[in-house]
Order: sequence, then C-alpha cells, then structure tokens
Amino acid sequence: MKVAKDIVAGKEAVGGSASSHPMELHYRLVVQSMEEGVVFHDQDGVIRATNPSAERILRIPADVLLGRRSVLERCEPLREDGGPFFLEHCPALVCLRTGQSERGLVIGIRQSGGNLRWLSFTSHPLVRADGSRAGVVTSFRDITELRERETQSTRRYQEVSNTVRLHDVFLATAAHELRTPLTALRLQVQNLLHRVSSGAGLTVEVLTTKLQASVRQTERLHALINLLLDVSRMTVGRIELRRSSVDLAELTRDILARSADELTAGGIEVTLNAEPVTGDWDVARLEQVVGNLLSNALKYGNRRPVHLEVRREGAFALLAVTDTGLGVPASEHRRIFERFERAHSGGHSGMGLGLWIVREIVDAHGGSIELASVPDEGSTFTVRLPLSPPQAVAPHEGP
Repeated sequence: MKVAKDIVAGKEAVGGSASSHPMELHYRLVVQSMEEGVVFHDQDGVIRATNPSAERILRIPADVLLGRRSVLERCEPLREDGGPFFLEHCPALVCLRTGQSERGLVIGIRQSGGNLRWLSFTSHPLVRADGSRAGVVTSFRDITELRERETQSTRRYQEVSNTVRLHDVFLATAAHELRTPLTALRLQVQNLLHRVSSGAGLTVEVLTTKLQASVRQTERLHALINLLLDVSRMTVGRIELRRSSVDLAELTRDILARSADELTAGGIEVTLNAEPVTGDWDVARLEQVVGNLLSNALKYGNRRPVHLEVRREGAFALLAVTDTGLGVPASEHRRIFERFERAHSGGHSGMGLGLWIVREIVDAHGGSIELASVPDEGSTFTVRLPLSPPQAVAPHEGP
C-alpha cells in the first residue's frame, strides 16, 4: 500500500532512492504525467494521494482533497438523467465495498458559480500479494466536450431524419392531392373523346358543362402546383413581398363574396364585422392568409356559424376568425402551425399546410398569429399585422 501511495503522490519508493527502484520511478512518472486524474483511497476509503491532473480537472487543490472519502464532496454531483448523485454510490467507495471494478461511470459536477461538467470515472481495487485489499485507485477524465459533440451529432441526425420524413410526407400528400383533380380531368376528357369518336351528338349545353368541369379541375391543379411552389420557397426562407396599400376590410369582403356559392351550398352562416384598415401589405399573400383561415374554420367548424372581425389596434391591423366547432386542445396549439400537421385528421382531407403558410406569411410581414381554443367549443385565430413595414435597425457607428 505504501508503494502505491508513493507512486501516486510522486514520492520516491520506500526503502531506497529513485535509482534503486527504476520500475517504481517509471510508474510514478507515468501517473504524474497522465492527462486523466488519478486518486488513491486507502482500505478505509480515505483519499491519501492525487496526481496533478486530478487537481486540474476537479479544480480543487490536493490538500483539500486529501483526507476526504470522495472527490465529489465539494461538488454538486448529478446522475446522467439530471437527478442527484448520492456519495455512497461513488465508484471508489462501491469498488472498496464489493472488491469489483467500476468502469465508465458518468457523473456531472457543478461547483459554486461554475458550469455543469461531466466526468467519466473508473475505479479498480488494489490487492496485496496475500490477497488482502490495499485500497482503490480511481481515474477520471472530463468528457464535457465529447458529450456536447455527441449531443450535436444526435441533434443533427434527428434534424436530417425529420427532414427526410417531411420530404416523404410531402411527396405522398402532394401525389394524393394532385391525383384527385387529375383523375377527374382525365375522365372528363376521355368521356368527351369517346362521345366524339362514337359519333354521339354533343349539344352545346352538354359540351359547355363538361368543359366547365374540366376548367375547374385545371384551376384546382394550378392552385395545387402554386401551393407546392409556395411551400418550396417558404421552406428555404424566400418569401417575396410585393407591398402596396391594401384595405384589409375590403379584401376580406371580396374573399367572402367569391366564396358565396360555396357557403350557400354548405349551408354555413358567415358574418363579418369590419372597419376600414389600410396597411402596406402584399395583397396576394394577404388573400392567402384570410382564405386559409376561412377555409380552416369551415373545415373544422362542424357546419356551425363562422364570424370574422377586422379592426385597427394602434399601429396594427387585427383579423380574427372564430368558429364554434371542434376546437383544438392546448397541447396541440403549436403543432398545428407546423408543416403537414392538422388538428383533426379523421374525415378531413388536405395537405396540412394552410396554417403553416399563414404563419410564414404573417411572420414575413412582421406580424403575429395567436390561437385561443377550447375543445368542442371552437377556436379563434387572431392575426396582428403592422400597418407599416418594420423599420430595420441601423448599425451603431462609434464616434
């Protein structure tokens, strides 16, 4: 035991000079020069010696460590899951009790005023020639940077995996949505071709009806393709705003007027309370915002009344769309604004992009969108848009 203590402590071996014990000198120099911290506990579990790296890693002087039972006594040790680490589980003390090595135990330490650091500990029993225990030697190293790199690698892997998943979802959803109008258009054209090739007569009324149906399907295809292009641009952060003076109340009335036939056919009552509010916005993008919020309210409103409100609040315009339908649980409020996410998937078609596009457009205008909702009672989406573009902050120039 004396020899082991002297080797760690950097003293000459007992019973002669350093030259009398070349192997012991060699071991002593190795321990003293190790990057890992090394601590020796005697058979009673008391720290009797350390090497310089132990002081450096722990940031505790050797004379403070000596005589203690654990190098963790002056730290706030934590388990890997963030819970408290109890000193009786210290690897050196466990090794002393069991006589078995403890390898690779990761413990977090936080000292007063310091950041959390992570150390990896390994303890081995020291046994005399007669088989009795002489103590325990423990080595440890700081793995904080290694853990951070592993965390970053894991995060990047998750981000890449999520991107691939969204890409797959995007392709599958886009294919499904495009197939519906494309199939209907193909059937219309095939029907016309069959009637022409078979010599069957086509009245102007029949031809007009079928061509109008075909035009509607091509318009739907055109809208879907534009939607896909929008998603591509927004994903890489390229939303080009063509600002002009726009009256939000007038724009909202126009959208409701264009949707009148659909609203009448669906038997849904939609009301608007609006005061003139003029701002500097992209009219086409703003139509998307109002149209998507209205479409969302009609889809999830359980065919109940929908109310829209437009008014001015200081330097902002406010647009609120309220339905009395399914509602959204509080835990889902953030999720439904992400790509390909919907509040309720059962029985409702769509690509799960409407609210995400709304948020992206509102953000590009420097505005905000909020959701207040109660399940089975309804939802209110509130958009606030600055009347003028946010002013860029000029860089400060020194004297």
